[in-house]
Amino acid sequence: MKRRTFVRNGILVSSGLLVGPLVRAQAPADVIQVKGASPYEITRRAVAELGGMNRFVARGDVVMVKPNIGWNRTPEQAACTNPEVLRAVIELAFAAGAKKVVVMDNTCHKAEDCYQRSGIEAMARRAGAEVRFSDENRLVAHDFKGEFLGKWPVYRDHLEVDKFINVPILKHHGSSGLTIAMKNLYGILGGNRGKLHRDMGENIADLASGFRSHLVVVDAWRVLVRNGPVGGRLSDVEERRTVIASGNILHADVAAAALFGRDARQVEFLQAAHARKMGEIDIAKIALKSLSA
Repeated sequence: MKRRTFVRNGILVSSGLLVGPLVRAQAPADVIQVKGASPYEITRRAVAELGGMNRFVARGDVVMVKPNIGWNRTPEQAACTNPEVLRAVIELAFAAGAKKVVVMDNTCHKAEDCYQRSGIEAMARRAGAEVRFSDENRLVAHDFKGEFLGKWPVYRDHLEVDKFINVPILKHHGSSGLTIAMKNLYGILGGNRGKLHRDMGENIADLASGFRSHLVVVDAWRVLVRNGPVGGRLSDVEERRTVIASGNILHADVAAAALFGRDARQVEFLQAAHARKMGEIDIAKIALKSLSA
C-alpha cells in the first residue's frame, strides 16, 4: 500500500468512516450462557459477559429481584431459585450502586415455609436485601394491555421500584410445559391466578409483554425435568450447572428451553410472545454466546 493511501485509510478508520475488510464490527451477544462448577461464580460471569450489572442498574436505584420461591422445597429439589444464583445477583446490584434491593414472591405453598426451606430468606438477608412477603393490602390494578390479559391485581411493590430483575429457575411445568422467566411473572400477581390457566400461553405472553423485566438471569444449575412445578423427588432433578442471562425475556426463555431439550417453536407461550414481536423464537437467529467457567 502506498504511503498516501495508508495515511488516508488510517484517518478514515480512526474516524469510523471506513467500512470493509479493515474494520469488522462484532455485534454483542444478546444471550450469555455459562456452565461451570459454582452457581455463584457462573452467575457473576454471565452478567459480566452481558456488559456488567451497571448496564442495567444505576446508582441510587431501588431494585426488585424476583426469584421463584413458590414452593416448600429444598434447593436440591429444584422447585425454587438457587440461593447462590440469587446471592450473586443481589451483590452485583449493590456493587452497581443500588440503594435498596428487595426480594419477594407470591408463593403457592405457605410463604414462611417457602422462604425458609428454599434457603432464600436467610441468604437474601445476609446479602443485605430487604425480604418482603406479599400483602394483599398492597394490591393495585395494573393494565397489561394484552390481547387476553387486561387489568389484573399486582402487588405494588413490583411497580414502585426502578429496576426489576427476573431470576427464575428452569423446570418442567404440568400446565405450560415449561416455566422460566415469562411464567415466573405469575409471582407478581394477586387475585385468582388459576383463571389464567385458560388460554395460558396467551396470558403468559401478555403478562411478559405488559410488564418489563430489565434483566433476566435463569437458574439452570439444577433442573426439574419431570413433575413440575412442585417436584419433590430427587430422581426428577438433573444437574445442568448452567446460568443464562439476557436483557430480552423471550430470548432468555428460548435459550433455556433449548437447554431443557425443547424447541421453543413447540412451546405455546413462546410462540405467543414471538407473535407479539417480543423477539426471535428461532435460537439460530439469536446472538447466543456459550462459555465454560
